[in-house]
Amino acid sequence: MDNNEIPLINVPYPPELSVEEILSRRSDERLRSRAPNQYFIYRMAYIKQLRKIIGDNISMIRISPYISSSWSKEPPEVKEAYKRLSGQAENRLKEIRKSSSLVIIHESLSSPPPPPSPPTNNNIIYGPTFFYPYFDYYYYYDYYNDCYYLY
Repeated sequence: MDNNEIPLINVPYPPELSVEEILSRRSDERLRSRAPNQYFIYRMAYIKQLRKIIGDNISMIRISPYISSSWSKEPPEVKEAYKRLSGQAENRLKEIRKSSSLVIIHESLSSPPPPPSPPTNNNIIYGPTFFYPYFDYYYYYDYYNDCYYLY
């Protein structure tokens, strides 16, 4: 096969990816973030199929338009199957978070004092404060889940 040629890919339906396979490459830090959405899981399945045919890595920039085009042509039931898989991955992440030793403090229960306001010097840009001291621990506010993590 010519190196410049990208073959036509038939992405599996129903999806052949498992939740464990989707989450297997995530670091502990990434386990706190959201699960990949339906399109991203479809993209993973597309790349997996492409590697079965080609056998080596290919530029993501080069194949992205093909993946996007393929996704737009998929019928609603295929998209729904990948959406369900995304939901299953999110549920698994929630289970992992519950079983980890990470302590979650919801904002409605407790909140740290607000950070001090920065001086009014227009030449300096101050970034947001993500960690707040609390005794011997630190808070981390997760805007997506609207809660604090205690380290």
